Amino acid sequence: MRMCIPWKKTLPSLGVVREKTQIVLARNLEGLPFPSSRFFHPLFSEEVERRVTEAICGEGRGFGFFRRQNKEGTVSFVRERKGQKFGVVLGSGDHLRIFSERMAPLRRADFEAVRRLDRWLERFLDYAFDPQWGYLTASPWWMGTGLKIFVWLHLPALSLVYGEDQVLQWFRERQEFVVSGYGGTKEPVAHVFEITNRYTLGVTEEEIFQGMSWIERKVVQWERSIREILRNSDLHRKTLLEKVQEAGKDLVREGDIKGKKVLDFLSLLCFGQEEGIFAQRRGCNGMSVGAWVEERLKTIPLRGMCGDILEFLGVSLGRIRDDV
Repeated sequence: MRMCIPWKKTLPSLGVVREKTQIVLARNLEGLPFPSSRFFHPLFSEEVERRVTEAICGEGRGFGFFRRQNKEGTVSFVRERKGQKFGVVLGSGDHLRIFSERMAPLRRADFEAVRRLDRWLERFLDYAFDPQWGYLTASPWWMGTGLKIFVWLHLPALSLVYGEDQVLQWFRERQEFVVSGYGGTKEPVAHVFEITNRYTLGVTEEEIFQGMSWIERKVVQWERSIREILRNSDLHRKTLLEKVQEAGKDLVREGDIKGKKVLDFLSLLCFGQEEGIFAQRRGCNGMSVGAWVEERLKTIPLRGMCGDILEFLGVSLGRIRDDV
């Protein structure tokens, strides 16, 4: 059986930790039921869309947003520039959520862009606000500033050396953060950890940004130091290569394969190649990956998020290029 994976990156990215960040501000309009309320019928949904559309697309606004509507009917106004998705989503938990998303470390420029758009919209929209509780949101976990910052980090070296449970425990000892797997799963998949701020009430937007920036820098530095040790040690390089080979053989032998096993294997493979620990196209004892893995991913419960994780890892299943 021959299985292959083409990689988007052909050169090692030594020490570069894959990161994705998302900044979200939740806002609701004064006098209208929350989207989660049974009283929020289509009439109110149309009213929210009308008000926000008028504020964003009114004469002279010039935001450059494009209106989109998905299959579920959720409306958004999005602009994509230089790898950044930026805009407003309507009815996704709250009346509107202003967001910025990028496959990159957390940037102050993105944070300030979200805040500027929020202040601009507040000139035309009456937000639901209470002097004591701050911005009122559908979920109490967002109330106050309404700000959540999400950071996704690919941490294969830490997971390999310390184990995922130990890494999770380290995060959980820091009460101001919430950590999970990609998409809020209980355990990390493909060694991708999702981190967000726990508190939105009793803290300022700036304090949330500073806290998330701190945890991101600290963990990335920790991951890089472990990668350097693995990369510069012949013994560790050999151990990792053998581990990937053995994991691949197990996947081929096993009939009932869980999605986590497949994606964890791809994570280690991607990590080893990007760090130059073993070369692309070198092959792992004649094994190959590709259509076989793609077929397995169609049958596992995690298939809904598989595409997102593969994109995050920079792996594109399809045309056969590299032997595994």
